Amino acid sequence: MKNTLICYALLCGSAAAAPYYLPSPQPGQLTPYDWQPTWRVDGLYAIGGSDTPDTWGFRTGFDLYSNGEARIRHQFSVHAAPQWGDGHRHRYEDRTEQDLFHLPLTAGYTLNLGFTDDFFLFLGGKAGWAFGHYKEKGCHYHESESYNGFTFTAGGGLKYQCSERLYVQLGYDFGRTYTNTHHDDTLTQHIIYAGLEWRY
Repeated sequence: MKNTLICYALLCGSAAAAPYYLPSPQPGQLTPYDWQPTWRVDGLYAIGGSDTPDTWGFRTGFDLYSNGEARIRHQFSVHAAPQWGDGHRHRYEDRTEQDLFHLPLTAGYTLNLGFTDDFFLFLGGKAGWAFGHYKEKGCHYHESESYNGFTFTAGGGLKYQCSERLYVQLGYDFGRTYTNTHHDDTLTQHIIYAGLEWRY
């Protein structure tokens, strides 16, 4: 009985003295080499063509980065970018007022090239389908029509990684939407945007 108590005391003492630690990274956590999910929100201003008004709005979406630390990072994304705009144009001797709602839903790819560990140049494109409504009204002319059609954008910009999880970016996209209206109009946009990305 005495030997049993001595053995038990020695085992308890060894267990108390053994260091306790958690493996790093803990099971289930992302490593820098995993795909990095991020959420983004951009404020944007789109300069329209000669026959369409400028629009403003925001773009939100979900992105996946191929790596959290590499100088070259591949990025895949899905986005929604609702926009609103109004303006005017001249039809013969009639001045008309325009109103536009435009909603592109797109998926895209972006290549991020690091100048430093935190500063990146990015280039990419997006494609998808857009929905919207256009209204134009004047003294002798009135038009109101919903539309949808293929849309794409291509562009680039600069991105800065402020912390392990937060990115800020400034960019430009050239975009076109081919609508199915009875005019078969093409909506052209020059889009300037600034935004944030947050890595989970």
